[in-house]
Amino acid sequence: MRTGGYTRRVLLRQLAFLAAGLGAAWWLRERYLFPQPGVEFTDGRGETGWLALPDKVGLVELPAKVAGIPIRVVVDSGAQFSAIDRRLAARLGLKDSPIPLLAFGVSGEPSLTHTVSLDLSIGALQLKGVRAATLELLTLSGVIRRPFAMLIGRDVLRALSVDIDWPNGRMRFVRPEAFHPGPGATAARIRSQGGALMTPVSIEGSPPIEVMVDTGATSDLALSARTAQQLGLLNGRPVTTGRSISLGGLSEDRVVRASHVAFAGRVLRDVEVQVFTPTAPAPLPAGLLGVGILKHFRVGLDVAAGVLWLSEPQGPPSPRPEARVVLQSG
Repeated sequence: MRTGGYTRRVLLRQLAFLAAGLGAAWWLRERYLFPQPGVEFTDGRGETGWLALPDKVGLVELPAKVAGIPIRVVVDSGAQFSAIDRRLAARLGLKDSPIPLLAFGVSGEPSLTHTVSLDLSIGALQLKGVRAATLELLTLSGVIRRPFAMLIGRDVLRALSVDIDWPNGRMRFVRPEAFHPGPGATAARIRSQGGALMTPVSIEGSPPIEVMVDTGATSDLALSARTAQQLGLLNGRPVTTGRSISLGGLSEDRVVRASHVAFAGRVLRDVEVQVFTPTAPAPLPAGLLGVGILKHFRVGLDVAAGVLWLSEPQGPPSPRPEARVVLQSG
């Protein structure tokens, strides 16, 4: 097997409470550890306007400020909660909460962490009282030479609508009541599971499986080893390897290609599938639908309402040199 390049599949997947009953854990999570932040737009329009993305085929990376210090943040719909780099939090003098948490990635060992409270600004968007887990984000993301100091997870996204126009390299945050999807947008079939957006996909004609819509995954499609085996994706076809970064550090995953994948009424050809071995006992989905597929669309996300809108560009999207995904009507 040859070794491929790095892919940052995911950094934060789930946080579990230590030494707390189920009812107390829910109350602490919703009311204390990760309450919904205050949202303000300084220009009075109820949105940020379009913000440029540095990479039209990559993660949703944005410039932001915490306590006046410029940082880079990543919008990650696969992260249950937001996170900030541990050393940056210490530098800013942000005080840890007294209750420890366990943070699980899709592979590797879980990480013990705490949370801090902070105010975050992204263009005209002001977020007050964001709760974020402290993790080694700069160290982990620096491995792939795209360091960022913060993840914006679903605890923040549930207070906003997100409009990501990958083909044109731009995105914006909008108040949910003021959001309108792009021209010709269609709503994908979605189910909300604990705030995660789950969508069915069929791989090479298989019965549909549910995967999580993950803007923090760079792959086309990522599947657990068990799911890939059940679908016959590891039986005799060429296998390469690709390195990914998660909370447990650097890992090597198997990579195969699926001849076709059906998603949201479209058929995608020659799709790269990353196969990961999940952390036990992390509560993870069977798979992740990542930016490798989403980048072909203008995507509207409303996490609180459990809605995913897709608009196709007027012309063909700009392909990555290594990608060979072709959109067809299904």
